[in-house]
Amino acid sequence: MRSNSVQTSSNPTFTESARRTQIMKCAIEVLAESGYSGASLAEIARRAGISKSVVLYYFSGKDDLLSSVVFDVYGRAGQAITEALSHEASPGDKIAAYVRTNLHFLEEHPADIRAVVEIVSNARGSDGTHSFVPQGEDPVLAHFEQLLREGQDGGEFREFDPHHLAIIIRSAIDTASGRLVADPSFDLAAYTRELLSVVELATGIHRSEESS
Repeated sequence: MRSNSVQTSSNPTFTESARRTQIMKCAIEVLAESGYSGASLAEIARRAGISKSVVLYYFSGKDDLLSSVVFDVYGRAGQAITEALSHEASPGDKIAAYVRTNLHFLEEHPADIRAVVEIVSNARGSDGTHSFVPQGEDPVLAHFEQLLREGQDGGEFREFDPHHLAIIIRSAIDTASGRLVADPSFDLAAYTRELLSVVELATGIHRSEESS
């Protein structure tokens, strides 16, 4: 990694932050339209109306740029989920809001999701393994598992294995990303309704009328 890049600056200026955001936005557009193989730094730079050297001033290379795209998209999704959960009081309504907000984010940001699917499916390290396989505890899974445990601790949910149920539900959410990319006829609204029904049955919760 480059030691003198803007990325490593502790206090990037507004202009620097805006330029990084612009480059990532253009990377997302290229990935969504041309796939991983077509997302060269030269093409991303052309889309942004800058030279490749400018891209390399802000990012150490293609891997750095695409990793930044993944973390940016996940970060924005996380912010949306945190905001949604802040408006719910009961564990059951928090779980429902979590599922709905995840899937709504997919619907509202199709290019972002297509770009992330392309990166996660294709990016590999020097040893040939996928670059985005979680190492150790997966914080996204751990957060959802904690929501399930809180429902059990409060007596709102039935007894179940929260770790494995978290894996099942998170896998269902993640599957929707690939379906949206691969299947133009995929009905996300219907999928959301059915997944919420499955979650209710699996946890034993009943959502309030206001949150349904």
